[in-house]
Amino acid sequence: MAPQPGVGRLRRSAGHPAARLLRASLLAQVALVVSGPLVVRMLGVTDRGQLALVFAVVLLVSQVGVAGLPAAVTWFVASRRLDAAAFLARLQRQFVRQVVACSVLAAAVVLLLDIADHPLPRVWLLALVVALGVAAVMAAMLGMAALQGQQRFGVLARLQPLPAVSYALATALLLVTGGGTVALLLAINLAGWAVVAVVSLRLVARGVPGDGTEFPAPVAVRSYARSAMVTTAAPIDTLGIEQLLVGLIGGHYLLGLFTIGWAFETGPVVVLVALASFVGPRLSTLPAPQRAAFVRRWLLVAVGVGVAACLAIQVVLAPLLVLAFGAEAEPAVPLARVLVAAGVVLGLRRVTSSCLVGLGRAATATRAEMAGLALMLAGFAVMAVASVGGTYPGWVLLVAGTVTLVGQLAVLARAASSGEPASA
Repeated sequence: MAPQPGVGRLRRSAGHPAARLLRASLLAQVALVVSGPLVVRMLGVTDRGQLALVFAVVLLVSQVGVAGLPAAVTWFVASRRLDAAAFLARLQRQFVRQVVACSVLAAAVVLLLDIADHPLPRVWLLALVVALGVAAVMAAMLGMAALQGQQRFGVLARLQPLPAVSYALATALLLVTGGGTVALLLAINLAGWAVVAVVSLRLVARGVPGDGTEFPAPVAVRSYARSAMVTTAAPIDTLGIEQLLVGLIGGHYLLGLFTIGWAFETGPVVVLVALASFVGPRLSTLPAPQRAAFVRRWLLVAVGVGVAACLAIQVVLAPLLVLAFGAEAEPAVPLARVLVAAGVVLGLRRVTSSCLVGLGRAATATRAEMAGLALMLAGFAVMAVASVGGTYPGWVLLVAGTVTLVGQLAVLARAASSGEPASA
């Protein structure tokens, strides 16, 4: 029996690399929605804020510590069709030094936070977990970047949600069996990243070698990595700077409410970051005449996906938040609504950034991100000297993301239509 008209197209659409990555991101988001309330019920709002503060240190140090290298790996492997395993072998010595330095730094930051009037439970154990976790996250980022460069999006889609899903399953088990501590939950979270690191690097080594032989000089790799460092780190909302500032200036309670709202903000961000992880690497492989149409098509898809996610979340946000986190979290509802709107803008700017990196224009994307970051820092600095409303942190992120997005769009419109070959 012949398939009905449109069935074949539907199957092809469902199997598209972007669709696979979107499904993986939705799975990760569901896992976050599950684990968030469980952790709050297990630890309480204040201890949940402590966990968020320490995890923010891991994200900040690891994202900054890779110094843009994952973007450079993806760019060179995709645009020059290099043997990813051989390329990573050339970078191994320097990368190991980066990992060791960042692990020591992260542990020191945790100890300093404990001294600086932000006491943490079992701080030496936390410092050890943080040091090991930074190494795991950095290695996972490099492995997944190589898979992106190899255009192995199906494998990537299976690996990306693993940390969030394993964390949700483990927290559910802990809640049933008697609860956990800040250090234990942090270790479980970071163990998922360690698995991703090991598996991704092994898959890269077993992949089909690229046929490109034009390996870049180390100075060229470092140069492009530096130019991409800020925009790929996405410091406005990915490094945990915003959580550090809210916790240090506003206190653990406000940070607890902020992280509750953040569980919903990640909805549009996660799906748009999934699109970005496909669009940028694929754009690197296209000939110049095809780039403008590709960028226009996927930006329209990104806007549609982001707006749909935002509207769906806003409809169920208030009752779901109270049901999931309990009545004590109800004050987070107004802040969560603003954060969800900010999530659309912040997610769209990840797509435009990925496009610019894929076009070899990482430096221009970084300049726009720096402008938004400066605005965010100025906005949060106001909290230290003036009384602001509970939704204020969300508005700061919304404005900062808008500035970055507009700046990147202006550059992207010219770069995609110029017809010039992308260059490192």
